[in-house]
Amino acid sequence: MTRVPASMRVAVYHGDGRLTVETRPVPRPGPGEIVVRIAACGICGSDLMRWYQDPRAPVVLGHEPVGHVHAVGEGVALAVGERVFVHHHVPCLVCARCRDGRETLCERFRATRIDPGGLAEYVRVPRENVDLDVLVVPDHVTDDAATLIEPLACILRGQHMAGTGPGSTVAVVGAGSMGLIEIMAARALGAARVVVVEPDAGRRDRAVRAGAVAACGLDAASVRAALGGTGADQVFVCTHSPAAIAESLRMAGPAGVVQLFAVPEPGHTVPLDLGEAFFREVTIQSTYSAGPHDTREALALVAAGAIDADLVVTHRVPLEAAAEAYRLADSGEAVKVVVHTTREPSHAGT
Repeated sequence: MTRVPASMRVAVYHGDGRLTVETRPVPRPGPGEIVVRIAACGICGSDLMRWYQDPRAPVVLGHEPVGHVHAVGEGVALAVGERVFVHHHVPCLVCARCRDGRETLCERFRATRIDPGGLAEYVRVPRENVDLDVLVVPDHVTDDAATLIEPLACILRGQHMAGTGPGSTVAVVGAGSMGLIEIMAARALGAARVVVVEPDAGRRDRAVRAGAVAACGLDAASVRAALGGTGADQVFVCTHSPAAIAESLRMAGPAGVVQLFAVPEPGHTVPLDLGEAFFREVTIQSTYSAGPHDTREALALVAAGAIDADLVVTHRVPLEAAAEAYRLADSGEAVKVVVHTTREPSHAGT
């Protein structure tokens, strides 16, 4: 077993948007476990949800990591030095929910996690995660691109659930990082036309470069016009704006699907005109996280170049400036922030 340093830097979230960089002991791998030296980790929208994260504080955030295997426990087949994607949650694959294809609702799924979190120099990966969802990343995939495997996997799970496929017409509401990935994923799955609804001109431009047709303004009429006069087969709502969620029902065509991908704070209600859904048999869905088959599909798409990381990742910040990384992401100045644990953040995958 390779020697692991005694201490490491971690970015600790204390609540109310406050992070500090601290020193902690480096975790050790037990039998079947590995320790990964993190190269980069993206900041997810869920990391910014204070109503969700503050009760857990102090906590080390980050669940979109890529890094190199630094130490292995007994019985691990992975080699020291291999660059890997690590999924923070894994299901049991044998319970009724897993057998029904609902792995993310498995009780073990939310009980498994990396130690302490991706915004750290080293993480310990438990045996279950090593067995099911640690994937070797090809050399040509950059670290930035590899941090998109987890969010892309979540999106692919949702798009399959919604029925996106060859010939689909798709509307994406919100062109933040997840909206941009939704567009590229829909294109990769064969969607014939993707319309984006995004008020910010800069983000709208990124969406067009990702493969969407821009429909300015939050109104179903412009979306339908951009789709040739009909509604969308799938509408992916990547914002928690109540107005956007309400209007999304009008964007869907007959038998269309509206999928909620951004969660509003519990207790906040959204008024919906269900008449817009009833007579056209519109389905309203929500989706959460991703399973092992989704991460493998995501890695394959990233490796094939279907996802343009440079369109999504706008800011790269060193770990010691994690507080600034959080601020950039929380303020909306950045589309996507990736935190690099190296002293000099690099685009390179090695």
